[in-house]
Amino acid sequence: MQFLVLKHGFNLQESLPDLSQKQRELDVIILHRLLIEKCLGISEEAVTTEANITYVRDMDAAVNAVRTGKAQAAFLLNPTGLHQMRDIAYEGNVMPQKSTDFYPKVLSGLTMYTLDD
Repeated sequence: MQFLVLKHGFNLQESLPDLSQKQRELDVIILHRLLIEKCLGISEEAVTTEANITYVRDMDAAVNAVRTGKAQAAFLLNPTGLHQMRDIAYEGNVMPQKSTDFYPKVLSGLTMYTLDD
Protein backbone atom coordinates (compact mmCIF):
# COMPACT_ATOMS: atom_id res chain seq x y z
CA MET A 1 0.00 0.00 0.00
CA GLN A 2 1.32 3.44 -0.94
CA PHE A 3 0.46 6.75 0.67
CA LEU A 4 0.22 9.95 -1.32
CA VAL A 5 0.83 13.35 0.21
CA LEU A 6 1.20 16.78 -1.34
CA LYS A 7 4.75 17.93 -1.83
CA HIS A 8 5.77 20.39 0.88
CA GLY A 9 5.23 23.93 -0.38
CA PHE A 10 2.88 22.90 -3.21
CA ASN A 11 0.79 25.96 -4.11
CA LEU A 12 -2.85 24.87 -4.10
CA GLN A 13 -4.05 28.43 -4.70
CA GLU A 14 -2.09 28.57 -7.94
CA SER A 15 -3.26 25.12 -9.06
CA LEU A 16 -6.91 25.58 -8.02
CA PRO A 17 -7.56 29.34 -8.28
CA ASP A 18 -11.31 28.93 -8.83
CA LEU A 19 -11.84 27.45 -5.36
CA SER A 20 -11.85 28.99 -1.91
CA GLN A 21 -9.12 28.16 0.60
CA LYS A 22 -11.58 26.00 2.56
CA GLN A 23 -12.51 24.02 -0.57
CA ARG A 24 -8.84 23.52 -1.47
CA GLU A 25 -8.29 21.89 1.94
CA LEU A 26 -10.67 19.00 1.16
CA ASP A 27 -8.97 15.69 0.39
CA VAL A 28 -11.66 14.89 -2.17
CA ILE A 29 -10.90 18.11 -4.09
CA ILE A 30 -7.20 17.34 -4.19
CA LEU A 31 -7.88 13.78 -5.33
CA HIS A 32 -10.40 14.70 -8.02
CA ARG A 33 -9.00 17.95 -9.39
CA LEU A 34 -5.27 17.25 -9.19
CA LEU A 35 -4.85 13.50 -9.45
CA ILE A 36 -7.90 12.22 -11.32
CA GLU A 37 -8.43 15.15 -13.70
CA LYS A 38 -4.96 16.64 -14.20
CA CYS A 39 -2.72 13.58 -13.79
CA LEU A 40 -4.94 10.75 -15.03
CA GLY A 41 -6.89 12.81 -17.57
CA ILE A 42 -10.31 11.59 -16.45
CA SER A 43 -12.85 14.32 -17.15
CA GLU A 44 -15.25 15.78 -14.60
CA GLU A 45 -18.11 14.41 -16.71
CA ALA A 46 -16.67 10.87 -16.55
CA VAL A 47 -16.34 11.24 -12.78
CA THR A 48 -19.92 12.52 -12.43
CA THR A 49 -21.35 9.64 -14.47
CA GLU A 50 -18.98 7.19 -12.76
CA ALA A 51 -17.71 6.06 -16.17
CA ASN A 52 -14.21 5.33 -14.89
CA ILE A 53 -14.77 5.41 -11.15
CA THR A 54 -16.72 3.37 -8.65
CA TYR A 55 -17.37 4.67 -5.17
CA VAL A 56 -17.48 2.22 -2.29
CA ARG A 57 -18.07 2.92 1.37
CA ASP A 58 -16.04 0.00 2.71
CA MET A 59 -12.23 0.05 2.76
CA ASP A 60 -11.97 -3.74 2.53
CA ALA A 61 -14.16 -3.76 -0.59
CA ALA A 62 -11.93 -1.14 -2.23
CA VAL A 63 -8.71 -2.99 -1.42
CA ASN A 64 -10.23 -6.32 -2.49
CA ALA A 65 -11.30 -4.83 -5.84
CA VAL A 66 -7.67 -3.97 -6.57
CA ARG A 67 -6.36 -7.33 -5.34
CA THR A 68 -8.80 -9.25 -7.55
CA GLY A 69 -8.20 -7.09 -10.61
CA LYS A 70 -11.67 -5.52 -10.64
CA ALA A 71 -10.03 -2.11 -10.13
CA GLN A 72 -6.65 -0.68 -11.06
CA ALA A 73 -6.37 1.56 -8.00
CA ALA A 74 -8.19 2.47 -4.82
CA PHE A 75 -7.97 5.81 -3.07
CA LEU A 76 -8.90 5.94 0.59
CA LEU A 77 -9.64 9.41 1.92
CA ASN A 78 -9.90 10.98 5.30
CA PRO A 79 -13.56 11.64 6.10
CA THR A 80 -14.83 15.15 5.54
CA GLY A 81 -15.23 16.88 8.88
CA LEU A 82 -18.46 18.55 9.90
CA HIS A 83 -16.49 21.76 10.48
CA GLN A 84 -15.32 21.63 6.85
CA MET A 85 -18.89 21.30 5.58
CA ARG A 86 -20.04 24.11 7.87
CA ASP A 87 -17.25 26.45 6.79
CA ILE A 88 -17.84 25.83 3.09
CA ALA A 89 -21.59 26.29 3.50
CA TYR A 90 -21.05 29.58 5.38
CA GLU A 91 -18.93 30.75 2.43
CA GLY A 92 -21.94 30.11 0.19
CA ASN A 93 -20.19 27.28 -1.63
CA VAL A 94 -21.21 23.68 -2.17
CA MET A 95 -19.46 20.45 -1.35
CA PRO A 96 -18.09 18.33 -4.20
CA GLN A 97 -19.79 15.12 -5.33
CA LYS A 98 -19.39 12.16 -2.96
CA SER A 99 -17.78 14.22 -0.21
CA THR A 100 -20.67 14.04 2.23
CA ASP A 101 -21.56 10.38 2.43
CA PHE A 102 -23.10 9.85 5.84
CA TYR A 103 -24.29 6.59 7.31
CA PRO A 104 -26.84 5.73 8.49
CA LYS A 105 -28.89 7.62 5.95
CA VAL A 106 -31.65 9.93 7.08
CA LEU A 107 -35.07 8.69 6.09
CA SER A 108 -35.65 11.64 3.77
CA GLY A 109 -39.16 10.63 2.82
CA LEU A 110 -40.19 10.98 6.44
CA THR A 111 -38.38 14.23 7.12
CA MET A 112 -38.90 16.12 3.87
CA TYR A 113 -42.25 15.08 2.45
CA THR A 114 -45.72 15.15 3.88
CA LEU A 115 -47.38 11.81 4.36
CA ASP A 116 -50.89 13.16 3.82
CA ASP A 117 -52.87 12.12 0.76
